[in-house]
Amino acid sequence: MPTHQPNEARAPHQAPTSHNQSLGARGERIAADYLIARGLILIERNWRCTYGELDLIMRDGETCVAIEVKTRSGTGFGSPLEAITARKAARLRRLLLEWAGTTGNRGRGLRVDAVGVLLLPGAAEPHVEHLRAIA
Repeated sequence: MPTHQPNEARAPHQAPTSHNQSLGARGERIAADYLIARGLILIERNWRCTYGELDLIMRDGETCVAIEVKTRSGTGFGSPLEAITARKAARLRRLLLEWAGTTGNRGRGLRVDAVGVLLLPGAAEPHVEHLRAIA
C-alpha cells in the first residue's frame, strides 16, 4: 500500500525564475501598493486551487475583490489590459466563487477587477490602470 509523502523539496512561494515571472511579481507588488493607497485591504496574494490562480484578493468596503494583474515592459504586444479576454474574465469569476466557497466568504459582495501595470524603460514611475467589475 503506497504511503503519502509530503513534497518537501518544493517551497510554497518559490522565487521567480524567469524575466516574465520577475516582471509579473513586480507588477503585482505595484498593483497591491496602488490599491492599498486607495483604501483597499489586501487579504491574500497568489491564491491557487485546482482550477487556477488569483493574483490578489482584496476587500473594498464589504466587497471581496479578485484582482487580475497584467504587467508589461513595453507596448509591443498592446496595453497590459488587452490581454484579458472575456473568457479569462469569466474564468476569474469562477475562481473567485471557488475562493469564496473555500474560505467561507459567501455573504459578502464579490467583484473581479483588473490592473494593468506598464513599466517603460527610463520612465520614473510605472503607469497603472485599474478597471473595476470586469466580470
